[in-house]
Amino acid sequence: MLIKIHTQGFTLSNAINVYVDEKIRLALGLYRGKIQRADVYLTDVNGPKGGKDMQCKINIKADGQPAVFAEYTAENLYDSISGCSQRIKRAVKRRFARLLQQRHVGTKKLIVDQGDKLQSAG
Repeated sequence: MLIKIHTQGFTLSNAINVYVDEKIRLALGLYRGKIQRADVYLTDVNGPKGGKDMQCKINIKADGQPAVFAEYTAENLYDSISGCSQRIKRAVKRRFARLLQQRHVGTKKLIVDQGDKLQSAG
C-alpha cells in the first residue's frame, strides 16, 4: 500500500511522517492487500492563530471501488491523525463488509435461481 502525505501550512517533519505511516498501516493492515493507495492531507487551517485547527483528511483507493474518505480536526496534529485513522478504519471496514454481503447475497440468489431451474426441469 502506497501512503502519500500532503501538507499545507507547515513543513512535514520526519516524526510526523513516521507517525502517519504507522497509524495508517496499523488501522488498515487487515485490508492492505485490497488497498492500493492512501492519500493523507494534513492542514493547519487557521495558521498561526491557533485553536482547534489541525486537520487530517485521508482518501483511500481500493481495488475497483469508489474512494473512501475520512476527515478529523483537532487542536494538535497527532490527535487529528489518530482520530482520522480511526474514522478511515471504520469506513473501510463498512465498505468491505458491504461488498462481502452483496457478494454473499448474489451467490445465494444464483444458487436459488439454479435450484429453481433444476426443479422445474424435472
